[in-house]
Amino acid sequence: MDDFARMMRMEGVRPLDQPKKKSRPPAKSARSAVVQDTVAIPALEPGGYAWVTGPRARTALETALERLATEIREGRRGWATGIRQDGTTVTLAASSGAASLLGSADRQLLRLMIVGGDGWTFVMHPLMGVATLDEDPASPE
Repeated sequence: MDDFARMMRMEGVRPLDQPKKKSRPPAKSARSAVVQDTVAIPALEPGGYAWVTGPRARTALETALERLATEIREGRRGWATGIRQDGTTVTLAASSGAASLLGSADRQLLRLMIVGGDGWTFVMHPLMGVATLDEDPASPE
């Protein structure tokens, strides 16, 4: 198991292939996976986290970029950021598409790619091909 997967397990994130244990109480900040027609990510119970790998991670990236483009067209804010191996950040050109973004991530040795919009966040580890696309946790009232 690689460091990224180990870290995700320590934070309570489980692979989609493993069913959620019923005996575990839900987390305090409930999040659920975004269910899109273009991404085959199953809906999770409140408090569930999900991540996908390989081709499904790329599909999740494409979905996040489509969602970001829609929000920008509608006048809402969105962003795409990369974090390099040395910890510095770069602004990513999300409008250039998934293939270009992944090529740029490879050339710039990005550790993480983060795309976000109004109430949702996509996080991807491009070198490992691991991604999640979730609704942001509800803010405490």
